[in-house]
Amino acid sequence: MSNSTLSGPLPDPWLVEAVNVTVPMSVANDLDKMQGVMKEVMTQLGCPTCHSGRDVRISIARDFVVDADGGVQQAVVPIRMTR
Repeated sequence: MSNSTLSGPLPDPWLVEAVNVTVPMSVANDLDKMQGVMKEVMTQLGCPTCHSGRDVRISIARDFVVDADGGVQQAVVPIRMTR
């Protein structure tokens, strides 16, 4: 049996690649904000009404930056979500 007999269609790269989303703790702890994040991510991926088949990996920001005055802030800058 040849290799071409066993091979099927190539997988859709949009469905195979993981989508990584890093959010600040203030967003992660707010269900309404997280739903807005998911809607915006899916809209930017071209499918605003469904995330079926997508490997969306959400992590909470763990990186911090320190300014010249010694102020510590999360490295992820919160954005304003519009409704």
